Amino acid sequence: MNLKISVSSFYLKVKILLFSIALFGYGIIASSIKDASTSRLTTIPYRAIVISLSILVLLFIKKKTNASNNTKTNKQKKVSLSLLVFIFIIFYTFRIIYDLGYNDLLVKESSEYLLNWFGICLIPGITFLFLDLKSSKKYLYLSWMFLTLASILALPLIAQGQVSKTFTEQGRLGGEAFNPISLGHQGGSLLLISLYVLLNRESSKNRITKILYIFSLVTGLILLFFAASKGPIIAIIVCVCLLLVSLQRQGVNIFKISGIIVIVAIFANIAFSFSIDSGSGLLERFSSLLNGDDFDDSRFVQRPELYQKASELITEYPIFGYGLEIPNLGYPHNLILEAFLATGLLGGSLFVIIYIYAAIKAIGIIMAKNSSWSWLGLLYIQYSIGTMFSGSLYGSYTFWYLLFAIFGLKKLDKLVNN
Repeated sequence: MNLKISVSSFYLKVKILLFSIALFGYGIIASSIKDASTSRLTTIPYRAIVISLSILVLLFIKKKTNASNNTKTNKQKKVSLSLLVFIFIIFYTFRIIYDLGYNDLLVKESSEYLLNWFGICLIPGITFLFLDLKSSKKYLYLSWMFLTLASILALPLIAQGQVSKTFTEQGRLGGEAFNPISLGHQGGSLLLISLYVLLNRESSKNRITKILYIFSLVTGLILLFFAASKGPIIAIIVCVCLLLVSLQRQGVNIFKISGIIVIVAIFANIAFSFSIDSGSGLLERFSSLLNGDDFDDSRFVQRPELYQKASELITEYPIFGYGLEIPNLGYPHNLILEAFLATGLLGGSLFVIIYIYAAIKAIGIIMAKNSSWSWLGLLYIQYSIGTMFSGSLYGSYTFWYLLFAIFGLKKLDKLVNN
């Protein structure tokens, strides 16, 4: 009996550790890379650890038979919706294999697509279907720790900003192995989780703990503004609004909410002014969005042009799709367009159903009273919005992990605190 308990406890710890390492561990690794040419020497061991832990988790998954807790209808609904995900994955996998053999216009090496899709997205992603429902706080606090450490390690990039080519030319903070969009999302996730804990009715009353959360919140704000990426900022604004509505529905003290919001507003103003004075191009980027002059800074290709080319190819090849990418330009920086581009109308429609269902379920989790997984729903909404501005289906591993996690969570009435 004791052996079974110790094995079960070890297995749970591995699952929780894998969750945080896979989602947010890369930021810690990326902050230590000073030369992009040697980044593989550092990232390969990290990816090997993630894949090894994923295989370990998958080998010891136990099927729980709780037939009495679920009706046949609910089981069929869950199976059918999960089946849609795997059908789309099969369609997209066939597209990758076909294009690697017959498409000479792909912008990356074949190994990059295979490694990203199978090794980074799918194998670890499947483990997110099997989260332990009773351990939401452990997942939350360990994720916060990883995000805080990664963000603190990224702060020196601000001091190096003046000599960074990306920052001096575009006003966007990034690292050798961490682009501004990823850095912005990392800061946004830290801000979101810190704010969630501070506003949660069960947050610690210890002053030192609250100061730590406020510090991490400010750190997230600074990275978000210095990264100067539109997608992360828009996503965080939406998520904060959802969080406030959720807290209001749950009857959290209005004075507590108001006090925290005032503190956030003060620090946001300070962080914003600091980033602008330091040379951040945040204002210019949002003004270009309003003026319709939105572009991808890495290639200076206008986003509307990418969308237009993708739409033309989808129209020309509606049944099976054109391919993984727009010829010589890469992915269209919008996952829904990319799904239609790569898999045609059928595959694209499947992805839209999956995307919308997961978003609705995530919002339901956020709004559910006493939900212990609201923070996970917020993270999914953040990255699902972010993938509408950037990212590719074969490389957006954070989106896939959170998508699998949302699908893996059971009925909403099972996600509340005991």
